[in-house]
Amino acid sequence: MRKLFFLTLLSIVFFNCKKNSAPQNNTNTSLPNITTLAITSITSTTAVCGGSISSDGGASVTARGICWSTTSGPQISGSHTVDGTGTGSFNSNITGIASGTTYFVRAYATNSNGTAYGNEISFTTTTPDIYVVGYEKIGVKYVAKVWKNGVVSSLTDGTNNAAASSVFVSGTDVYVGGYENNGTKDVAKVWKNGIATALTNGTNNAHVYSVFISGTDVYATFDEFNGSKYLIKIWKNGTVTSLTNGTYDAVTQSIFVSGTDVYVAGAEYSGPDYVAKIWKNGVPTSLTTGPGGSYSQAVFVSGTDVYAVVDEYNGTNPVAKIWKNGALTALTSGANYAGTTGVFVSGTDVYVTGYEGSGLINSAKIWKNGVATSLTNGSNDAKASSIYALGVDIYVSGYEKAGGIAIAKIWKNGVVTSLTNGTNNAEGHAIFVK
Repeated sequence: MRKLFFLTLLSIVFFNCKKNSAPQNNTNTSLPNITTLAITSITSTTAVCGGSISSDGGASVTARGICWSTTSGPQISGSHTVDGTGTGSFNSNITGIASGTTYFVRAYATNSNGTAYGNEISFTTTTPDIYVVGYEKIGVKYVAKVWKNGVVSSLTDGTNNAAASSVFVSGTDVYVGGYENNGTKDVAKVWKNGIATALTNGTNNAHVYSVFISGTDVYATFDEFNGSKYLIKIWKNGTVTSLTNGTYDAVTQSIFVSGTDVYVAGAEYSGPDYVAKIWKNGVPTSLTTGPGGSYSQAVFVSGTDVYAVVDEYNGTNPVAKIWKNGALTALTSGANYAGTTGVFVSGTDVYVTGYEGSGLINSAKIWKNGVATSLTNGSNDAKASSIYALGVDIYVSGYEKAGGIAIAKIWKNGVVTSLTNGTNNAEGHAIFVK
């Protein structure tokens, strides 16, 4: 009996010791409690949202933000932000989205138990204004034109030849560069909201090829004949400065202002041919060493990087090239006739417009980071003249011929829209999206 009592007592003690040695878990955790905040500051490519976390569910919130998609039920496996940790309210910036598109948004919060999503809300991005400038031939005269969202306006009345070459939109002001003939000579002009300012007096031929607005300063680059040679000039708020001295012919194509630095792209004759150049604050840099002739068609500055597009003759054909900080890279092989017209940098992506073909019939093309895409099939002559990247959308202006008539066109993400009906010759020379 004593032995049985001792064994029973020992068993009770052993059981109690084993139970008390197990780890204790008195925490009752769950997913966080989160609410999606209202969408604000909606533009064509961005919006602001956020969330409010009222409870962490008993475990620390290690990640929070918003997620979005074009379909209902967005999750963090898709597009999302990461906006800190912990409870409380937070704001999130949605970027890199498409214009005129409906998006679904949910806030999220993650703790050790998983990810909780807030209520779903939706919004639609705005549609940007698309400006294209160029010309349309009405009868026997060329008329300078502006198309805004496909609706055309004339800058000139058709009495004399005129054309628009560049457009820049600042706030509500639309600046256009080009020329208008005065009956005997071409006069370099800038139109602000349709009101023309002559940059030259009409004694010699002159053309504005590019305009750029920086703060309250208006810049234009143009070339003007001095009686024997063409000079490259800059017009800034009414003051004209010559970049070349008239010893040799020079031509300009593009201007870009970055901070206090003013860049101009063009070419200057150096015998036996033209040499592509960039002028930075008046100081020239040659982009090629020859022996073939070369022209710089456009310049773009992104951060500390300077880009220019160049056409260089290889002895048989012009070769489309891009120059970056002194390094020149070919975009085409030289087997076909090719040329560049514009360059635009968005983030890490570099876009170039131009054309490639036989010289008589060319395809309109864009190059993204050196990879070519044809906008036309090569059955008709075509050219892409200018490019603008906004968010995930890529806009290109240019023309394509049909029945021998040039039709002004826009391509958005490769989808084409005609600006003219093919009755008259017309071309889109430049594009700006805002």
